[in-house]
Amino acid sequence: MIRGLAIAETVSAVIVVALAVLCWNAGVTETVVAAAGNGEPEYVSTRYAGPWIALSAVSVLVAGLLLIDGLRRLLPPPLYTR
Repeated sequence: MIRGLAIAETVSAVIVVALAVLCWNAGVTETVVAAAGNGEPEYVSTRYAGPWIALSAVSVLVAGLLLIDGLRRLLPPPLYTR
């Protein structure tokens, strides 16, 4: 039972990391403005959408907690306790 829960938490952590990557990609938008001529470089503007970036950060935090708890359940307990 405990081993199955640990595996489920680890798989959930991987899924949440994938969600974090999707949220991060949704939160970053690049706009390219063509050069006006005369050898001038083009202008690239990057816009960050706060809610998507924040959701990505929270997703990484949740994935980390799930992974820590899953590994804690898989590892044997210490031989001594205080």
